[in-house]
Amino acid sequence: MEILKLRNDGADIIKIIASGVVSFELPGTVTPGGFSADEIRFLVAEAGRHGLSVMAHANGEAAIRAAAEAGVRSIEHGFFMTDAALDILADRKVFWVPTAGALRRAVERAEARTEVVAFIQQEIDRHLAMIGKAFRAGVPLAVGTDCVLPDRRYRGYYDDELALFRGAGIPADTVERIASEGGRALLQR
Repeated sequence: MEILKLRNDGADIIKIIASGVVSFELPGTVTPGGFSADEIRFLVAEAGRHGLSVMAHANGEAAIRAAAEAGVRSIEHGFFMTDAALDILADRKVFWVPTAGALRRAVERAEARTEVVAFIQQEIDRHLAMIGKAFRAGVPLAVGTDCVLPDRRYRGYYDDELALFRGAGIPADTVERIASEGGRALLQR
């Protein structure tokens, strides 16, 4: 099985795809893709059997909930996060790596219609509000950039992400702590 191969190749954690991505064609939706809830449960159990943790690319309430309920270590992205999904993350101490800047960068590069750009900006604002709620609810947070775009300006994107965390209402000293300790804590088992 591929999970065993990954472990034998030195992996400590694997990333699965629990959903598609935010659609620029149909605002408010996630593109098709990702594993089903049953498949996610199987992957998390199988990874755990081999001593591996699982991170889940997940957008939309159903995918976020399925991944968190299956026992993933973290939710990556988490666009269209809901209060109900956030409660599950808080209860289960599932990390959230919100990558807020990734959506902003993607829409800046897209040839999206004006109404789509307006919707995406609203979603970014809502996402920042959810990051603030997550912080106040005790959801463990880590910083990530999802820097897969062509220019790969890692440092700048990381700094942008920290500014977005501050924009979500998290105090600057706490953002520094999340930046320095969140990723380490996420990757520890």
